[in-house]
Amino acid sequence: MPAAAPALRDRPAYRWGIRVMRLAGLAALFSSTAHARPPAGWHGRGLAISCALVVTTVGWLLWLIAEHRLRLLTIALAATAVGGGALGGLAPHAVGIVAAPVAAMVAAAALAPETSIAVAVAAALALGVTTIAVGGETATFLGYLVLIGAGLGTGFIRLGYVQRADQAEELLEQTRRAQQAEADAAVLHERTRIAREIHDILAHSLGALSLQLEAAHALLHDNPATRADPALGQALGCVDRAGDLARSGLTETRRAVHALREDSALLPELLTGLTTGTQPNGTGQAVTLYVEGDVRRLEPDATLAVLRTAQEAVTNAAKHAPGQPVRLTLTYAADRTTLTAANPLPDADTPRPLGASGGGYGLTGLRERALLACGTFEAGPVDNTWRVCVTIPT
Repeated sequence: MPAAAPALRDRPAYRWGIRVMRLAGLAALFSSTAHARPPAGWHGRGLAISCALVVTTVGWLLWLIAEHRLRLLTIALAATAVGGGALGGLAPHAVGIVAAPVAAMVAAAALAPETSIAVAVAAALALGVTTIAVGGETATFLGYLVLIGAGLGTGFIRLGYVQRADQAEELLEQTRRAQQAEADAAVLHERTRIAREIHDILAHSLGALSLQLEAAHALLHDNPATRADPALGQALGCVDRAGDLARSGLTETRRAVHALREDSALLPELLTGLTTGTQPNGTGQAVTLYVEGDVRRLEPDATLAVLRTAQEAVTNAAKHAPGQPVRLTLTYAADRTTLTAANPLPDADTPRPLGASGGGYGLTGLRERALLACGTFEAGPVDNTWRVCVTIPT
């Protein structure tokens, strides 16, 4: 199931756009206040306007960098609210008062309710004190006071909207996880059913076949006519090889059942079995295994795809390059697991007694297994070496 897209407010482009708008707002506020009447200056009321403008600017800039640091954000909004309120009383014909309702709105949307109310009250007090100090109009004061209250109310409305949006996203994510868990449970149930059928049918049949072959081996081996008749000796050899194949098939069946039940061993443990003893075809191909990276458990499909690739590579080497050593390299990377099997190409006149055996669809089946595990498969000659590689993303 694809991952959910990030919320609009979490996207980098949106956050940078908001920052640019805040900077533009600060520039407009600064320009309007600096050129208003009375203007900012270094004496009397002009000095008070300059100080209030500096406090507002510092608070606004801190707001830009505060992000999710609540302590710094609280200080920034408090400074912006107090500075904006003071500007509203000292320069009522400028737009500096806008900073106070903006600070109240942001505080209501981002801080605890009691903190945001305190920020709004601080802005109102600064507005009231400066209005009284300069003898401002009561109607202007009340209008600006309503503006601060409107900013606070708008922030609370936005907070409710954001909370509902977060709850909806969380509910959607929970629904996605529940659907994924349900799908995983259905897959696991089907795997368990298939594993049970394989165990009850194929494993029992191979077990019974192995017992019958052992009985046939005993009868032929103990019969004096076998030693005298070359045909019976060849039949005994065929029975022995059939017994080896039956036992190998039984082992592979058990391994497939384990993989379907998701309790298979780690890949290096499974691949080590290819490096010991001889293969079922009796060629005794020399196989070495190298493991690179931190070993980790893969999904059953991925484990089986890698294991089957290694088995097919070793078997093909025995068929088409008898006597050539096979090197298996299992590499664990951060985002993928790769198995590479390589063996030198034989001379053109090398006998290949087993070259015509098999159905010729081994590599096709491996490619299909890799695709089912969302991986890739490659096979072909590279620098006088036959190379088989399967990569599974993790």
